Formats: sequence, structure tokens, C-alpha cells
Amino acid sequence: MPDRADQTRQHAVFDRLRRGILSGTLAPGARLPPTRALAEELGVARQTVVLAYERLAAEGYVRGRVGSGTFVAADLPDAAPPAAAPARSAASPLSRRGAALAALPASAAGRVEGGSALLAPGVPAPELFPTLTWARATARVLRRLAPEETGYPDPQGLPALRSAIAAHLAASRGLIADAAHIVVTAGTQQGLRVAAELLLDPGDAAWVEDPGYIAGRGALIAAGAVPVAVPSDADGIDVAAGVRQAPAARLALIAPSHATPLGGALPVGRRLALLDWAARANAWVLEDDADSEFRWQGKPLPPLASLDRAGRVIYCGTFSKALAPALRLGFVVVPPPLTPAFVRARTLMDRGMGVLQQAVLAEFMQQGALGAHIRRMRTEYAARRAALLDALARHCPAVSPLAAPGGLHLVLLLPAAIEEAAVVRAARARGLAISPLAAYYLGAPRQSGLVVGFASTPAPRTAEAARRLAAAIRAV
Repeated sequence: MPDRADQTRQHAVFDRLRRGILSGTLAPGARLPPTRALAEELGVARQTVVLAYERLAAEGYVRGRVGSGTFVAADLPDAAPPAAAPARSAASPLSRRGAALAALPASAAGRVEGGSALLAPGVPAPELFPTLTWARATARVLRRLAPEETGYPDPQGLPALRSAIAAHLAASRGLIADAAHIVVTAGTQQGLRVAAELLLDPGDAAWVEDPGYIAGRGALIAAGAVPVAVPSDADGIDVAAGVRQAPAARLALIAPSHATPLGGALPVGRRLALLDWAARANAWVLEDDADSEFRWQGKPLPPLASLDRAGRVIYCGTFSKALAPALRLGFVVVPPPLTPAFVRARTLMDRGMGVLQQAVLAEFMQQGALGAHIRRMRTEYAARRAALLDALARHCPAVSPLAAPGGLHLVLLLPAAIEEAAVVRAARARGLAISPLAAYYLGAPRQSGLVVGFASTPAPRTAEAARRLAAAIRAV
């Protein structure tokens, strides 16, 4: 005779399956798992599941078919229970910190009629992704994938990918980085967030470019930092102003090769002043080198990290602009004393990036495909940029493009009499994915304008985009 524990387990299996049937999770005609498989999954004796199935059949919930299995009955003996009403509470379900985090903006992008990507800032051309070359790299990786490589990944990143990144940085950016101090991340954003969590305490001051990178600023705020809006101009962040405003700040977040969104490249004098301040203040510099592959005027500037002799710079890079944002692959080059802490924080965050995606990117880079793809994209994006500037001059003379020596977007200044927010609404209603310049400011906006991309807009469509923008301005 079965003991009380066996009867309790049998009832639990019966009740679990009955609830699934009545709620519709197990639909009429659905095949139940074999008794042996379900017993192994639940960690009970097979006889326990057999008796539960027999009780379900006796009460009309399932039907057995010889040689086929057990299936949910089409006509159930009783109705499904009503769905539970959501809990009501006068209090917010979020903590104060959670509520503040949920309110942080991540970008200036907004809803666009029809989901158009025309003039979307900072978005690479999706139709130019090297699909065939990527597929071949994937096939090669899968053919040699070892069983042990399907386990938990190295939280620092696949060694082969870190070595490929080090070689790529040396060849393309003149930055000598040791693969032992490279950490693979889910894009630049995760690198910034890990750095902020490790280097900042709540209430610490941190310099941010104003206007500047919205999501990067949000990563610092999410870590409890107090952002200090340091003016950014045609030459990037004003280091002297930062020293006057917050000389004891703990960290500075900058994009020295191409400031977001104004496009300024930090000159050597400001770079040296920034490094001097960091050394004196015992502060850190987070270098966001996104868009550095795409420069349209002058020679590419070396990374700030290449001038760092005091180990104060954390260099952040990404493959989102050179390949595709959907890959969610980036990296940080970390000063040696910080590497163990970065790896530990990375481990606690998500246990590391997927091995297959990393292995494919490593293979893609080792075959020379990344460099070749970037060269093709430079040529194509230069043509798209020139086409957009020409189209704006012909069809939308009301805007004044700022000089943009690099990057995948332009800033178009508006006449003082035209309301920026109204133009953005009218443009989005016409299928243009533009952003307001005001959104990039932490403090009061000093200019009125639009942030528009050109990489995702084919040259033949730039005239159409410029005409739509002109119509939006006229409507305002």
C-alpha cells in the first residue's frame, strides 16, 4: 500500500496537470509527456506519474490511445477556473532607486510613422551587413565547435576574440592593448555601466559632455553618480571648464574622437590637460571610441588611451557601428590593476557573452573580413553623407549643417524662430527618424537643432528625405 508521501506526490502531479488542462496551457488534443520522461523531469517515481495519468483519465481530463500516448480530452468535465485578477496596491512596486532608474532616458529616438529608418542618427546600413561572409564564418565555427565549448563562457570573453580585438586595435587605432586586459561586453553601454558600478560611489561627481551621449550619462546616474554638465563645443569637452566646475570629480565620460552629437574631436592640448587632471585628482577617464572608424576630414586621431601613462583611462569600443547593433558585442581595455574587478563584475552581471557569437566574430576578424568591411562602409557612408549634404542645400536651405569631421550623423541648426520640438514631431509624422538636439543636453540647451543620420539612408533617397524635412519645417 502506498505511503502518505507517495499519495501526496501523486496528488501534486495530478493537480499540476489538471490546472494546466483547465487553464488552457495544455490545450485539447495536446499530447502529454511519456510517463518515464515526466517522472525524470519531476524527480518522482514513474509509478507516481502512471497513477496520476490514470486518475486524470478516470475523471475525463485525458484519453489514452494505444501505441500513441495520452492526450488532453476535447470535452472537459468542468470549466476552467477564472483568471486571477492582478494584485492591486496603492504603493509603487518599485524601490526609489528602481523608480529613478525606470525614468532615465536611454536615447533621443522616438516613434516614427511606419517604422522608417530615414535619417536615423547613429544607425548603420542594415542592408549592407556582410551576411554571406558572416554565414561562412558561422559554418566554419560550428564545424569545429567542441562539446566543452557549450558550457558557461569565460566571463572575460573568448580568448580568441580578445586576441583578435588586440590585433585590430593595433592595426586600426594604433593602440597597443594586452588581450589579458580586454573584457568583452554587450556593447559599449555595458562597459560603461560596469565601470560606473566599480569606480563610483553614490554621490560622486562625474563629468559628462554637454551636450553628450544620453545612454552613457544614464549609466553613470544609474550607478548613483551626480553628473556635472561640462560644456562641449566644436573641439569636444572643455577641460578647463570641467576643472573649474568640479575639480574633485571622480570620473569623466568623454568621446574624444567624435563627441556626441556635435562631432568635435578633442585636440592634443585638451587631451593632455584631461590626463593631467585625472592624474592629479586620482580620477578615471571613460573613453567612448564609438564611430572612430568613420572620419571624413583630416587624419584619424589616436585614442586618448594611447597617450595614457598613468593608467587612468578605460577604453570602450563596440562593433555596433562597424557591423550591426543587433550583435551586442563590444569590449573594454582595462588598466591592469582593475582587470580582476571588471571580470568579477562581468560574472555577476550575466555570466558572460554567448560563445558562438564571439567565436564567429573572432573568425570573421581573423580572416580579415572586418577590415575589408569597414573599408567598404567608409566609401559607401562618405557617398551617403555627401548626397545628404547636397540634398539639404538644394531642398532644405532653412537648416545649417554643423561641420562634422566624423561619425554617422549630422547636426542641423534651426533658425531661432522655429520651435525644435514641433519640427521633430512634424518630421516624424512624415517618416523621418530624426532626434531633437535639446535631448542631448543635461543643462539648458545652448542651440536649437536636429540630429540626423545618413548611414542608414541610401543616397538615392536623400533628396526625398530632404524634401520631407523641408515640408515639416514649413508646416511648423
